[in-house]
Parts: sequence; C-alpha cells; structure tokens
Amino acid sequence: MLNIKKSNWAMFCASIVTCLFVTMPGLADAAPTHAGPQFVSGSYADPDVQNYNGTYWVYPTRSTQAGEPPGTGVKSVDLFSSTDMINWTKHPNVISSANISWLQHSLWAPSGAYRDGKYYLYFAANAINGDGQLGGIGVAVADHPEGPYTDAIGAPLINVVRNGAGPMDQDVFIDDDGQAYMYYGSWGECNVVKLNADMKSLGTWPDGSVYKKVTPTKTGDNDFFEAPKVFKRNGIYYMTYSAGIWADSSYKVMYATSSSITGPFVPKGMMLHTDTTMSDGPGHNGIIQSPTTNDWYIFYHKRYLNSSPRVLAYDKFEFNADHTIIPVKMAVEDNFEDGDDAGWTKYGGTWTVSGGQYHVASNPGAKALLDTNYTDLIYEADVTPGSTGNAGVVFRVSNPGTGADAYQGYYAGLDVPNQRVLIGKANNNWTSLATAPMSLTSNTKYHVKIVAQGESIKVYVSDMTTPKINVTDSTYTSGSVGVRTYDSAAKFDNVSVQNSRYETENLVVSGTSGVKHTMFGNGTGRDLSLSSGFGTTLEANAVNDYVTYTVNVPEARSYSVKVGVKKGPNRGQFQLSVNGINHGPVQDLYANALSYAELDVANITFSSAGNKSFKFNVAGKNGSSSGYNLLLDYIKLVPN
Repeated sequence: MLNIKKSNWAMFCASIVTCLFVTMPGLADAAPTHAGPQFVSGSYADPDVQNYNGTYWVYPTRSTQAGEPPGTGVKSVDLFSSTDMINWTKHPNVISSANISWLQHSLWAPSGAYRDGKYYLYFAANAINGDGQLGGIGVAVADHPEGPYTDAIGAPLINVVRNGAGPMDQDVFIDDDGQAYMYYGSWGECNVVKLNADMKSLGTWPDGSVYKKVTPTKTGDNDFFEAPKVFKRNGIYYMTYSAGIWADSSYKVMYATSSSITGPFVPKGMMLHTDTTMSDGPGHNGIIQSPTTNDWYIFYHKRYLNSSPRVLAYDKFEFNADHTIIPVKMAVEDNFEDGDDAGWTKYGGTWTVSGGQYHVASNPGAKALLDTNYTDLIYEADVTPGSTGNAGVVFRVSNPGTGADAYQGYYAGLDVPNQRVLIGKANNNWTSLATAPMSLTSNTKYHVKIVAQGESIKVYVSDMTTPKINVTDSTYTSGSVGVRTYDSAAKFDNVSVQNSRYETENLVVSGTSGVKHTMFGNGTGRDLSLSSGFGTTLEANAVNDYVTYTVNVPEARSYSVKVGVKKGPNRGQFQLSVNGINHGPVQDLYANALSYAELDVANITFSSAGNKSFKFNVAGKNGSSSGYNLLLDYIKLVPN
C-alpha cells in the first residue's frame, strides 16, 4: 500500500459528487493525486468519503484495538476530516454502543449523507444471517458532521434478508432530482431501496415493492461479492463493488454501468487489484469527484505485503473516451507533506518528519523501509546529506535489522567528506561496488535516481540523463526500498518508485476497440501459472480489434520486448505496434491446449524514456482457432 505523493494539486470546489453522495455549496480546496502509504495512522477499512462545505470526511471501519474485549467486535466509529486531503483530523467515537441500544457487536462500514441541515451516518451492526434476528443496517443523525450522532429510530432500518442480499455495506446515493437511494449487500447479492425525505424510512417503488435486486450481471469471473458504491457521470450510473475474498489477495474493485437507477448493471471490468510489488487486497471503496477539475478519486483500504492490518489510501482515476474506467495504478510515493511517516518501518536512528521532509539524526547505519518487493525498478528520491558520513537510498532489501549493514541488498549514497557517489551491497558486512567523484555540499538537496534492471544498476545524481555510476551485479534480485544514513544527519523527500521491467500487475488499459476487456487468473484464487497471478484478456471478435497499454520505458536505449501470454484454442494473432509503428512479426497465440509462453516479440530502440503506447492489434487467427482472443500476462523490456 504505497501510494502517496501529495503533489499535482487540483483545485476542488465544494459541491462534490460522491459515491455516498452529498452535495453542498462550498469552498474551493486542493487535492493531491495519491495518498499513502496510508493517509491516516492506524488500522481502518471500508472508507466512505463525503465533502461538506469544502471539508472532506472519511467514514471508515475501525479495527479492534488493544484493551478491547475479544470476540465482540468493534463498537464505535471514528471519522477523519481534512480541507486539503493531506492533513487529517481524527474525530473519535462519534457513535458507539452507548448511543445504539440494539448494538450487541460488530459496528462497521459507516457511510454518510446530508439533507436539510442534518448529517446522517448509516452503519451495519450485529452481522445477522436472516430475518428475525436483531441487527442489520442502522441510521444515526447529527447536527454537525463530526457528531455527536444519535440513533435516529432506535432500531435497524433494514433487518431482513431480501433477494439473498445481506443487510450491510450500505451506500447512499442522491440522484439529480433529489431522490435518495440506498444500495447495499453482501454474500454475492445487491439491493437498492428508496429513502424517504426524512432519510430514516424506506419508500416504495411504483410496483409497491420495497427492495429491488440490482446485482451486476454474473459472469462467473469476479462476480459481485459486497460493498456497492454508486455515482453518476454523463448520464451513466456506475456501480463499483468488491469481488474476491476480503481477507486475501483476491479482494479487488470491479465496476458495472447502467442507464437506470435500478439496472441492469453490466460488468465492465476491473478497477483496482493486488499489486505484488506494493500492496495486497485493495477494496471496499468510496468515490468522489471535483466539479471544477473533473478529477475523480477512489478511497479504499489495502494491506501491506507483509502485514495483515488494513490501512486507508486513495488514488486519482480517469475515464477512457468510451466512458470506461482506466484501471487504477497504485503508486509508491511519499513527499512527507502530511507530517508523518505512516507506512515506514525504522531500523535504528531517530526519525522525524518536519517541513515536508524526512529527517534522521546521525547514526551508524539507520534505515527506514517501505514494505515493497521490487525486482526491476526506477527509484527516485531527494537526498540532503550532512557534513559527515554519507546518506542515500537502499533497494532490493531483505532481512533488515538494526545495524550499519544489518540487511541484504544495495545502497547508493552521497559521501560529502570524500566528495563522491558510492554504491555497494550489504549482507551483515559491506562490499563496495563502485565510486564516482562528484562535488557535493552538505545540507544541500540532490535528486537521486536508481535504474535497476536485472544485473544492470545505474545511479544518477542531479543529472538524470547520464549516470554517475553504471555497474553490474546479480547478488540480490528483489526486495524492499528505503532510505539510509551512515554516520550522517540527513533529510529525504519526494520518494517515488515504479516498476521498470514487468508490467505484470500493472497492465493498465489505455485504449481498446470497444470489445470486452477483462482480467483472468484472479477469481477466488490465483492462477499459479501466471508470473504474478493476474493477466488481461481482450475478448476480440474480428481483425483490427485492439488493446493498448501504457508502458513506462525507463531510459533511451535498445530493448528486447518480450510478452508473456496464455495460449489456447480460441486465441488469435497479434501485431505489436509502439506509438503507432509496427514492430516484429505477427504472433500466433493458438495452441491445442492451454499453455503459457514468453514470446520474443521485437527489438526496439527508444530515443527517449517515458510512457509509450504498446498496441496489440488483432491481425487474424490460426485456421484451427475458434476465436480471436488475446490473453496477456506481462510485458517485459530487457535492455540489449
């Protein structure tokens, strides 16, 4: 769960359309593109997000804390507010068992709404399994968004199971005509009900019914499991929802669309899923839009790779021209403008955040790491070294501990006393790999970039076109990233990491011919034959159908382009083009039985680094094939 970067600010006005919708006239404010590694401290999940008069309010599920009795579940709700989506204020215990007479255990998935001067908080409680049990969806009301909230009706609002939908994970959506609706459901089914003007009683549909089933059409792959969230854009109703198992890597966000408030909702694809380089099981989300910039944001929970508690994050997302959602690519970034280092694990030293920088006092070998697992990467950070020792970045780190060389991995540092850049590797001892002279001044900020691909490691300082150091070493192939100091006080800022070779978990569709694009190998479990458990499918039906992906090219040079594919009976042929130019021969994906292969597609010389459009155009099909489909696992760029 590593996405942070509080840059690229976007001006936000007040009336914000939200998945748990509330619209109010308000003030202009600003928002970053990402929020992470997590935007509030502590373990929280299931975030709803609202905007009231220019202030953002996040409604999450709180995890059990030390000292609370086991086995009874959490019995209170904390809220978080922010005017800039960077600095958040905690509002603890806005409602609890003290305010809800029928609450016995498990208060979770709160969501918010506003109407006629009152603020409403909807929640799930007691986890009922059928009619006649005490529990379901409740509603509380307050005069202020921070509460205190009181139970509005003294009983559950919905306490029955209809159409197989568990009464939980509710989402309030207010349409353009002012009619309020509540979508809710778990156990694989979803309902919508009308809310009356009092926001605490249910209305009826024209046919006299109360509950309408609106479960997105089931296809057998990533079907609806829970947590519907609805928003409207260009006359289209979008429902995001969670699929997979909430406790493991299969948990993810899918979405469906409809022209009607009551559906049918047709699945359109995946919006957010596990990325094995940075975070696990993202899901149960909220949505919010800026009406002034047209920027959209998804708030969600996720897990770090090596820990089970859930934490909160958000990312900006965008739409294709055909109104489909471009899948979210979670980021690994931190510029410390939020004043904390949530998500970093420290090994030795005294670490503090102030002035938008990460400070460490002089220490013989202090490290701070992000829970990531990168093989090939582009890692950038601003490093301000002190007058003694050296300071810099570590990568491909494993087995970290407290001590100067208590880790396995690589370190690139700025050595002011000796006026040099250095790189070496540690394994409870230190091995120097290379040094390069450079004029360095203490307490001066330098931009450092590492480009590591296979055994090739390049270190750039200030000049991002010519590496200061270029070495080869194959000792360590993957691991965490972080920052480090050796006998030097130092500051760090603008940390950013991205995958430089595989796009396995990050194949983000940037355009299609309009045919269905889905994911494969990520239903209730992983397809272990995939390189990292996920692949993408273009369900093509004709020659010249296509799918394109935006792929980051780390540096200007010649690469061998390899593509991991899943061959099979209904596969087509494709021609690869990059930025509109065809490369390599036509590739045939037909096979008698399902199999995986890595194809050597082309050798391409790129004149510049940066994002390139990789287009897979359907060129035909094998005479024995039953279809034109393309199933892609990853794109790999191997430097020549």
